[in-house]
Amino acid sequence: MIVHGVHAVREALAAQNPKVEKILIRRRSLNPRLQKIVATARRRGIPVEFEAVSRSSAASRRQRHEEVSARVSGASPVPLESILRQRPSLLLAVDGVQDPNNLGALLRTAEAVGIEGVLIPRRRSCSITPSVVTASAGAALHLKICRVSNLSRTLDQLKQAGFWIVGLDPGGSTGLDQIDATLRLVVVVGGEHQGLRRLVRRQCDYLAALPMQGRVASLNLSVAAGVLLYHISFGRTRSRRGRNQSTAQTPIRAPESGSAIDPHDP
Repeated sequence: MIVHGVHAVREALAAQNPKVEKILIRRRSLNPRLQKIVATARRRGIPVEFEAVSRSSAASRRQRHEEVSARVSGASPVPLESILRQRPSLLLAVDGVQDPNNLGALLRTAEAVGIEGVLIPRRRSCSITPSVVTASAGAALHLKICRVSNLSRTLDQLKQAGFWIVGLDPGGSTGLDQIDATLRLVVVVGGEHQGLRRLVRRQCDYLAALPMQGRVASLNLSVAAGVLLYHISFGRTRSRRGRNQSTAQTPIRAPESGSAIDPHDP
């Protein structure tokens, strides 16, 4: 795999997996950011090669964007069992996201917010390509990513393990403040065209919608997911700091519908 860009290469050097095999520099002179990358690579014994910069305008524009590249060994997917052994409390599931830029932006936010594992279906979803790594600014290289054969079945397995499933859906009836951020959660984000698929939607305990107060009907999926993930993160931070003194009981899952029930609701 070849990843491009200062951010992606820098994160590849910082990641434990995958291994960086070679650095390629396309620039006449080194700026401070590139100097740090070269120094890090040489300190770790990673070969650094310099390539002449083309004088043609089209090529030079492309090469400015790709002023540094890295060849990395393919990051190995992580088995779900390995992720669960770490007792995670917040996972992300991606249901049918096919655009590399969307997936990369989503993974960048996921890494920033502290997601402990990402589930991506083997079929009908974008895989972790160089474009995804670049779009994520290298964040994809730090995440534990699990490829699953059947996302609906995997979500059911996670429910049996104590997780609650939160689907992000513009037509959902659950407000952000109704989600108990202290639970073990799996946030599910649907694809660009059809959103959450029917069987995946049926596994969700909450179908959460963002409040839209302007004229647009929806947000880009990575932006919407970022709002939800940070809302959950802030809720957990407040809880850890003791600011949330609520004595609400843990909700009870309805045995047939799978929807959440408020134990205080008559």
